[in-house]
Amino acid sequence: MATELQFIKSATCTSATSSLQVTDCFSAEYDVYKVILQVDSVTAEAGTNIRLIDSGGVDSTANYDNASLYMKSTTSFSELQGTGETSWEYAMYNEGSVGGFFVMYVYNPFDSSSFTFAQSQLASHYIASSTSTLIGRKGIFVHKVAEQITGIEATQSSSRLENATLVVYGVK
Repeated sequence: MATELQFIKSATCTSATSSLQVTDCFSAEYDVYKVILQVDSVTAEAGTNIRLIDSGGVDSTANYDNASLYMKSTTSFSELQGTGETSWEYAMYNEGSVGGFFVMYVYNPFDSSSFTFAQSQLASHYIASSTSTLIGRKGIFVHKVAEQITGIEATQSSSRLENATLVVYGVK
């Protein structure tokens, strides 16, 4: 199956910030969106979470569920899951100046009669006790409110995102 990506919108930060948003990017024109977050560096160890934006702004209520397979090169794989969370947690993880990226597909965000679903993959690494560890994660996500979602936010608990780009494409 051939797919075409149509660039919709992006946001970039060059100095440290706690969130990066792409607003008014989801519409009735597409059912599936590809979202890419590329982080070239962070100011300190950081987990990046994802929140959705609706007509009232960023939804930070307990409407998010997620399940992920966490794959580290130095240990056995593990599963992570959360229900009733205030974001899709740890969509990305970075340490120090280490960068990384994730690719997320978001399904039917603009359909007000269904939940919004997503799946993602990430690649990054961190250094613990002088050992570099490659990490990967595959995750599935649901936003348990049937409403129109218009945007997406990558967020961290502190101003640690730096030199990052969040890009949204429509998938035909």
